[in-house]
Amino acid sequence: MNLRDLGYLVAVADCRNFSQAASQCAISQPTLSTQIKKVEDYLGVLIFLREKNQVSVTELGEEIVKVARRVLTDIQHIRQIAAHAHNPYSGKLSLGAFPSLASYVLPEYVFRIKQHFPDLKMLVVEEKTHALMGLLLGMKLDAALLAMPVEHEELECRALFEDPFMLAVCAEHPLAKLKEVEINAIERENLLLLDEGHCLRDQVLKLCNPSRFIEDDFRASSLETLRFMVKNGGGITLMPSVAIQAEDSDICYIDIRQQPSRTIALVWHKDHPRKKLFEELAGLLAYKPLA
Repeated sequence: MNLRDLGYLVAVADCRNFSQAASQCAISQPTLSTQIKKVEDYLGVLIFLREKNQVSVTELGEEIVKVARRVLTDIQHIRQIAAHAHNPYSGKLSLGAFPSLASYVLPEYVFRIKQHFPDLKMLVVEEKTHALMGLLLGMKLDAALLAMPVEHEELECRALFEDPFMLAVCAEHPLAKLKEVEINAIERENLLLLDEGHCLRDQVLKLCNPSRFIEDDFRASSLETLRFMVKNGGGITLMPSVAIQAEDSDICYIDIRQQPSRTIALVWHKDHPRKKLFEELAGLLAYKPLA
């Protein structure tokens, strides 16, 4: 049994399908099946249950796959240490962010990083928060921009900036003439939200008691969809400052007296070999991005 075999085990466990796992591993399905069977014979245990249209992992197999993942992560860690031993400021660097932040912050941040560290090859990843955390924990992503708090003992974070929320209403809305509002003063409005799984949705619901607002079945997949709905009088929403566009003549952005905000942080795995670089990046990025 070798590292390649461990990779096969993890691929089958993830895909629950031999054809898909073989494609992921860039080998034929018969070769993959043969190698998995060899591992099972070598260990004398059954790792996968093969049924007609699906593959499941046995209880013992789950334990074995868990160890295999850990070994592969450790090997990747060793490779990263060796690769960056001489120059930690070169090579590939993957940086992630969640959707309601990524398109508004990452372009400037990547430009800023490239100016200071020209030998870094940047790869940007846009995913929802839970997916980014999974990638960080698996050492498949170097660092990510997340909203605090980030509560996981294996992750480290450094706060970068505060991102205040403002109330967004269409220009014809009765509230549009106000310069400041209180959260309680806007209840019984149609509150537009992002779809389930977006951290911004959870952040807004913590600020706004949903029972005090009118909620329909509409769920937006992006802030740009929310912006379009607000422009057309479909409702109101809370917009993070990074996403506010000065040229939005059809939308009025109103200060909220309670000054709600989210704290954006740079997050990485505490065992990552490039921790020093991330600390420097946090210092470089630790102020509100240009709008």
